[in-house]
Amino acid sequence: MPNDPQSMLLAPAAVYLVLFLAVVITALRPPRSLGAAERLGLVELFLLGVACQCLHMLEEFLTGLHLVYPPLFGLAPLSGEFFVTFNVAAIALWVLAAAGILRGMSAAYFPVWFLALACCLNLVFHPLLSLYTGGYFPGLLTSPLVGLMGILITRRLFQLTDPAHDRTFAEP
Repeated sequence: MPNDPQSMLLAPAAVYLVLFLAVVITALRPPRSLGAAERLGLVELFLLGVACQCLHMLEEFLTGLHLVYPPLFGLAPLSGEFFVTFNVAAIALWVLAAAGILRGMSAAYFPVWFLALACCLNLVFHPLLSLYTGGYFPGLLTSPLVGLMGILITRRLFQLTDPAHDRTFAEP
């Protein structure tokens, strides 16, 4: 199935919103000075979240999310190849982010925030689409699992980061 460029650009529109929010939060909440044990704890939780997201992506693929989601918005279905490539690229970035967190790189928090927020969105998104379509919607079964991981990772990120204004405008 050839991919329609409009579908390839617009079908992941919810991802763009999550990307934007992750950029903003990453900028507003830089990581505190963390020890190796705190970074390792975050990476362990994050990689568990990545594993859950992989399971979720597998459910979505096997049940045809790429075929049924775009038509809900008047778009052509996406090919399985596009869906898999898009998701494998995300997984690769998350693995690189884990290595960056371990090395203390602040920029590596952006993909972690993105995964956390995307997982939280899945907790709401799939059940709502199931209600809208009147039955099972691809990804529904694993959405509570990734949603829980999103909540746990978000909570940990809030514990390990500080609002930027606290550093910039701190009193002497």
